[in-house]
Amino acid sequence: MSKSKNLLSIKTPARIGFLAFNGDQGGCAVLRTMTPYLLLNYLNLPKISVHTQWFSQYIGDPNFYKNFSFIQFQRSATEFHLNVHRKFRKQIQPKHKIPLIYEIDDLLMDIPKWNFAHIYYKDNVHHIETMMRESDGIVVSTYPLKKFYSKYNKNIKVVPNHLAKFIWGDIEPKHERHRSNDKTRILWAGSQNHFRHPSMKNSPDGGDFSGKLMEFIRKTTDIYEWVFMGALPMELDDIKNKIEFHKWKNTFEYPKYLKSLNADIGIAPLEKGIFNDCKSSIKALEFTASGIPGIYSNVAPYNLMKVKCDNQDYMIDQIETLAKDVELRSTVWNNDYKTLKDQLWWEENDNLKRYVSTYLSFMGRKLP
Repeated sequence: MSKSKNLLSIKTPARIGFLAFNGDQGGCAVLRTMTPYLLLNYLNLPKISVHTQWFSQYIGDPNFYKNFSFIQFQRSATEFHLNVHRKFRKQIQPKHKIPLIYEIDDLLMDIPKWNFAHIYYKDNVHHIETMMRESDGIVVSTYPLKKFYSKYNKNIKVVPNHLAKFIWGDIEPKHERHRSNDKTRILWAGSQNHFRHPSMKNSPDGGDFSGKLMEFIRKTTDIYEWVFMGALPMELDDIKNKIEFHKWKNTFEYPKYLKSLNADIGIAPLEKGIFNDCKSSIKALEFTASGIPGIYSNVAPYNLMKVKCDNQDYMIDQIETLAKDVELRSTVWNNDYKTLKDQLWWEENDNLKRYVSTYLSFMGRKLP
């Protein structure tokens, strides 16, 4: 497989096939493989047909793979994943010269000790590192991830995250339907991994919410409508009857449900550190697609957003400021939308073509 910088155009007519071995069946897999795969099957390229498929069990018949151009191992981590990875290298690649690409949207090393995922990935780190080293390349979602993983593989490409417009629908900016007599609805949405899990009793205190922010929430439940979706810090469990809580939804149901909550402001506090610096700007994409302004921690994923906070004292100040000023919320949302417009949707700005082109570059090829 050529790694030449002088890329050659593929010959047309051409058939380009993507096959993903997904490490998870929701979350990142939906975002990084399933959603773009659904759209790629309908991508209209002159004299080029793109087809996609994902699977979760190894198929030993080499003929099954003959029409695929790339095999993605998405978030593979376990000994089982490593065994499948090596079977593919030994049994399939000698017969079909298909690049094996490790696909990852997160930093799987250096996960904070308070994080519920810390133990799982710590126990599997050797398998992850081995697969990264033995892959023909790695695709990541951010440039900090590329820098971190370059110690395992020098052939790394970046494909940013995008949302699927056919799932999220059109944007209706929240400030255009605001009623002045409403309490301001402040939304946090995410998984339990942002908080110290009750089962992590021997881990240090920590999480993406500081004590100051949680104390502010406690004091303002009569002033604002606090809306949590997906998880709630155990430190706020005693006031959960004063907080609007919604359970997590599957990834295809999530966009419609999130928008239905009719939030006025979204917040995305993140603890400073390399783990969060390697994250993508997914919350900014989601808040923008929901038509609401976001307030973010000043970490790498959000360094282009209008309102970013170096500490949670400043985040509290910004929450109070935006809660009082509908016009300012409009200004913030419009700024963030202009910043993210080209990245927002898979279906726009040739983002799907870039996806295909990135993978072709592993073979020293490009679209005509």
